[in-house]
Amino acid sequence: MNLAEGVQIVSFGLLALLSLGAALGVVLLTNIVYSAFLLGAVFMGVAGMYLLLNADFVAAAQVLIYVGSVNVLILFGIMLVNKQQDFKALPNI
Repeated sequence: MNLAEGVQIVSFGLLALLSLGAALGVVLLTNIVYSAFLLGAVFMGVAGMYLLLNADFVAAAQVLIYVGSVNVLILFGIMLVNKQQDFKALPNI
C-alpha cells in the first residue's frame, strides 16, 4: 500500500464516520432544526465520498442541489410552520 491509498482509506473512514454520526443525529434528536443541520452534514459527507470516487461533477451537484437547496427549503419550512399548541395524547376510550 502506498501513501495515496492510505490517505484515501483514512479519508473514506472519516467521511463514513461523519455521515453515520450525522445520520444517527438526524433520527435521534428531538429538535427538528438540529436534525435539519445534521442532514446537511450527511449530504456533505456523501459529496466527499463522491470526490473520493473522482466524480467531481456529481459532488458539485450534490453540494449545490442537496446542501444548498433542499436543506435550505427544509429549514424555511420549519421556520414558517406556525406551531400554536402542543398536541396531547387522546385518553383511552
